Amino acid sequence: MAPRWPDRYNVRVSRLTHLPYKYLVAIVFIFGLFMDLMDTTVVNVAIPTLSREFHASTSAVEWTVTGYLLSLAVFIPAAGFFSDRFGTKRIFLIAMAIFVAGSAACGLAQSIPQLVAFRFVQGIGGGMMTPVGTAMLSREFPGAERAKASAIIAVPVVLAPTLGPVIGGYLTEYVSWRWIFYINLPVGVAGILFGLSVLEEHKEAYAQNRIDVLGLVTGSAGAAATLYAISQAGAEGWGSTSVVGFGLAGVALLAAFTLIELRVRYPVLDLRLLKRWFFASSNLMMMPAFGAFGGFILVLTLFLQELRGYSPLQAGLIQGPSAIGTAISLPLASRIYASVGPRRMLLGGFALAALSLLPFLAIDADTPVWIIVVLLVMRGLPFAFAVVAAQTLMFGPIESEKQGPASSIYSTLRQIAASFGVALIITILIDRTKSHGGGAGVTTAAAQHAAVLGYHDAFFACFALFLIPLAVAYFIDDRKAAEALSRRTPPPIEAAEVVAGGG
Repeated sequence: MAPRWPDRYNVRVSRLTHLPYKYLVAIVFIFGLFMDLMDTTVVNVAIPTLSREFHASTSAVEWTVTGYLLSLAVFIPAAGFFSDRFGTKRIFLIAMAIFVAGSAACGLAQSIPQLVAFRFVQGIGGGMMTPVGTAMLSREFPGAERAKASAIIAVPVVLAPTLGPVIGGYLTEYVSWRWIFYINLPVGVAGILFGLSVLEEHKEAYAQNRIDVLGLVTGSAGAAATLYAISQAGAEGWGSTSVVGFGLAGVALLAAFTLIELRVRYPVLDLRLLKRWFFASSNLMMMPAFGAFGGFILVLTLFLQELRGYSPLQAGLIQGPSAIGTAISLPLASRIYASVGPRRMLLGGFALAALSLLPFLAIDADTPVWIIVVLLVMRGLPFAFAVVAAQTLMFGPIESEKQGPASSIYSTLRQIAASFGVALIITILIDRTKSHGGGAGVTTAAAQHAAVLGYHDAFFACFALFLIPLAVAYFIDDRKAAEALSRRTPPPIEAAEVVAGGG
């Protein structure tokens, strides 16, 4: 017997699919989530190709990655205001349309500045699409059903970062790098059409009537200026006028942003939540961790293609399994949290994640590829334990009405950390390769040796970043954490962050 559907459901589609409305929401969200997550990894394997085609330096092409991540960070906080005010369906589909339009424009780009600008447009859509989709999913899967929602989105969460390098490598090598962006068009259009058919509109009855424009501008400009200073330091030197100038301007703008957010009635990011120890400490642990992994992934791509001479597809196939380790350990980490406690999971997870990077200090142009693949899988295994503990500790003590603002802070800081991590590690790679006697290309034995040492220094920098969360984790008290979590509310759906970060 066909199920009876409430009037608010789209009866035609529901009868056709035999799915409750909440699963239709999940399907629509998966369209957007898959594109958003895949675009965090699909471009990496094309970086050397873009550098050659546009005759641009690595530090310039790097902005196709960091610019996208920065754009995500800028527009994540604004998503909540727009969706509450104008409706989740409307904003989600508009965000998806912006993402698709940005993808098309990226494929048509004729220079690196154009590509960076269009990647920023992509980030506008992605920055709003994921938090609004998460809000829709959280509303349809309340309370105890959050785990079911996380399980539903686990498939694209695992597949997207795993397939991203492979798909990007194949398209770059056998079709054109432009198709790593064009591939979003059919997926995005299908998602928009399906969303128009099945989604219902939802607006908050008491949505705030203004957005903190001054905070949004100062925060965005501050992050961009600081990121520019870090990314240019490798080419111009840390003491150059432009690096120092942009760095100081960035710090000043970020300081102004902090003061503004602590004083306005409707902040774009409610930084007052950072006065809570467990929320602040968890963010302090996760920021350098995501920064380290963001930088590591891009440096490894350059290592495989520029030093080892692998094609984009070969590099993508080598990196593809990197998310498998995290996907394997994630279910176990979720099950043992209650019995093990956050402190031991955090210390063990971050320590093993840091140690998993040390073997990369020994790889060189002759290391067997199977060893690199095994090291990548092993790298992801411990990270899930740290992330599950950190996210539980982060959101558990937060009251339900503050879960949204807390999630915005975490998502924004995570993307900023990833963009800063990429810029910092690439800068270290360029600077240290020069200091070891390397030149513009790897054409002689001496230059190749310098490049190997430069990559080793970059990998070590990723390891060093993990010492920060390890030090913070030492001060986590299990007893106080248990007391704080005794009044816990169901945390927002954040499974995507675990696998994406680990992959």
